[in-house]
Amino acid sequence: MDENIKKFGIIRTVVLLSFILVIVYAIKLQIIEGKKYYRLSEENCIKKKYITAPRGNIFDRNNNKIADTRPGFYVSVIPAIVDENTLDEISHIFNIDKENIKEKIKIEKNPFMSVKIIHDIGFEQLSIIEEKREELEGVEVGVEPLRNYPYRDLTSHLLGYVGEVTSDELKKSNIYLIGDYIGRMGLEKEYDKILRGAYGIEYVEVDAKGREIGEVFEKRPISVTPGTDLYTTIDLALTESTAIFLKDYQRAGVVCLNPKNGEIFVLYSKPGFDPNVLVHGLNTEEWQKLNSAKNAPMYNRAIMSCYPCGSTFKPFVALAALDARMISKNRYFDSCRGVYFLNTRAFKCWHIHGRLPLIDAIVHSCDIYFYQLGRFIGIDTIVSRTKKIGFGRLANIDLPQEKSGLLPDRQWFEQRYGKSWTEGHIFNLSIGQGDLLVTPLQLACAYTLFINNGNIPTPHLIKGKRISFHKTNITNEAIEIVKQGLLGVVTFGTGVLARVENIEVCGKTGTAQNPHGEDHSLFVGYAPANDPQILVCVFVENAGHGGSVAAPIAGKIMRTFLQQTIKISKDTTVIRNYVQKN
Repeated sequence: MDENIKKFGIIRTVVLLSFILVIVYAIKLQIIEGKKYYRLSEENCIKKKYITAPRGNIFDRNNNKIADTRPGFYVSVIPAIVDENTLDEISHIFNIDKENIKEKIKIEKNPFMSVKIIHDIGFEQLSIIEEKREELEGVEVGVEPLRNYPYRDLTSHLLGYVGEVTSDELKKSNIYLIGDYIGRMGLEKEYDKILRGAYGIEYVEVDAKGREIGEVFEKRPISVTPGTDLYTTIDLALTESTAIFLKDYQRAGVVCLNPKNGEIFVLYSKPGFDPNVLVHGLNTEEWQKLNSAKNAPMYNRAIMSCYPCGSTFKPFVALAALDARMISKNRYFDSCRGVYFLNTRAFKCWHIHGRLPLIDAIVHSCDIYFYQLGRFIGIDTIVSRTKKIGFGRLANIDLPQEKSGLLPDRQWFEQRYGKSWTEGHIFNLSIGQGDLLVTPLQLACAYTLFINNGNIPTPHLIKGKRISFHKTNITNEAIEIVKQGLLGVVTFGTGVLARVENIEVCGKTGTAQNPHGEDHSLFVGYAPANDPQILVCVFVENAGHGGSVAAPIAGKIMRTFLQQTIKISKDTTVIRNYVQKN
């Protein structure tokens, strides 16, 4: 009897302990880890469907759309459901490497989350997918907003483009999803955070094959937040005209701006590229071909190309001498006889000018005068003043990839040439040749000091941006003297082809020596002289003299702009529709 009671006690204890364990485990499953397992069960039957936000539109100053969105079909797969046969079929339909699809799928940690693998599929491919819908388990088709650039190469360097996020970018940031887009260049990159908007989320019930059954009404969806629109200072019509004026030249960079506040009207680089073809990615071979093209279409010459600026630098050498009170406007040097000797080395001028005062030397762009002026005031005076003006540093435009150029000083020459550097290097610097390098944007900004009493506005591309100025502290007396020379350049000097009827134009021509081919053609100018509304800087690569090529192009640009703003004549400007033309 005692033995039976003992056995019963053991059984009762075992049952009681088992019951307690069941209760404890149930508490753990339902209370302690209940939310976790509820979430996991939901993921099997309820899918988060992310709705891509349309990027903000980009407008020019007259509210013309220069970047918008359009609808496009995409294909996505659910990793937990899609199999090898389906991946083989997808890679065959779209002619893409199956391994590339697998790489994208691996990035997604949630196996029930749809992964976009192909964007912007054609109607024929869409039809094939729909026909084989039952066979292609775990494959979905949807509609998303895609970036569109209606003016293609005309605005390519200004706007840049968007591209799909890489695996590295996904790892570094939790704000992107696989298949998401990010700004890669231009305004798209600079203002990506405000252009991109925020995803919306819908909750959808799915079956075992991942097919959508219906909306889950118990869960409140999250609305899409569209990207913020950008309103730029760019003048699309003027940009179109600029492209037409440059149609006979292969490579060029042009900057047009409001010299009083730094608003950019035109930021144009030729050749360009079609950013629409980059949105959905190129294969390696296509990308290398575009990047290695002879004319470098991906290179923004307006802010990235660093050139010697030729005689457009002479006004700043004159400005440095006047500001340092080392000369007056009536200062003469030895007569220009077409050549000047430094010991046995001959330095030439493009013409025989005779004996000139400062203003006439600017008007007729006499190299011999500026060789002697640079030698007289010395490299330290030239560099100290022109550095304050902005040479050798960024103009700080609101775009990525801007270059700062190069303003060589005494220390730089010593590091580069050792003790062998001579006054010949100062001669070259004095006429904007040799080692001095500037970008079109940098040069355009430097010339704004003649309009703003020595102050230089920070260039910008977005309307309503706070205007800021860089103070050079160059004396107004020096500025006024050089301005007389700039007016004479276009009135009866080397820049007469930049004239605009009934309007006084100030400016300076330049011819930049190029050891690798034909010289580059430059002109910088502004109008009207008494109340400047536009400043234009034109660089045309391998085109020859500034006065014969860049100057007339700049004159046409200024004339086109001024016809629209102050009605200087009854003639209508020829502005063709760039989209139809191309």
